[in-house]
Amino acid sequence: MSPYRFKTNFNRSVKTEASRGPRVEVITGIERRRDWTDEEKLSIIMESCRDGVVISDVARRHGMKPQQLFTWRNEFRNRQAAARRQGNVTPAFAPVVIAHDRPVAALSSGTDAALIEITIGGATVRVSGGVDAKALAAVLRAVKAAT
Repeated sequence: MSPYRFKTNFNRSVKTEASRGPRVEVITGIERRRDWTDEEKLSIIMESCRDGVVISDVARRHGMKPQQLFTWRNEFRNRQAAARRQGNVTPAFAPVVIAHDRPVAALSSGTDAALIEITIGGATVRVSGGVDAKALAAVLRAVKAAT
């Protein structure tokens, strides 16, 4: 064995110059709560309800914790359920299907131009012309209760 095998070319001088470390952020004041308007909350809730969307990603995109968004969604659902129980039902979005079982000439002739057809369960409600929204809502509630 060679007597020089433990000899290294290690520089043992000490560096005394300052080096930049990682960036440190110092918060001196009280962290404020964000004040979201109802429109902003509803917009974020609707964004999180789309198909295929990850709620955590939506929350992070808006600078909030996912649990806060889950809480907003639950509060929104509870308010909607309470409004339904009290009869203060606000209009909701429903999927619309356009049926092309009649020729286009019949639709454009003016006879059935303002026809709305609503199918709930096995019942179909056809509305033509101008109808009072409250009366239509009452009819639809009755049809829904009967089916």
